[in-house]
Amino acid sequence: MTVTTLLKENWKEDKVKLEDAISALKKSRKESKKESKAAWVVVKSKFKADLKLAEKSLKDLKASHKK
Repeated sequence: MTVTTLLKENWKEDKVKLEDAISALKKSRKESKKESKAAWVVVKSKFKADLKLAEKSLKDLKASHKK
């Protein structure tokens, strides 16, 4: 039962952290896009990779929480 309790506690903290990371990535994308169109290509590729990783982590976390 201890593992189940820990999962519920970690679930809430991890979910908030991942959602904050996704939000920060989206904000940085908007700021970078305004700053420079030339650097946008680099930022865009990094953003897509980071966002994909964060969303995958959130999906995995939700899946493990349902078990």
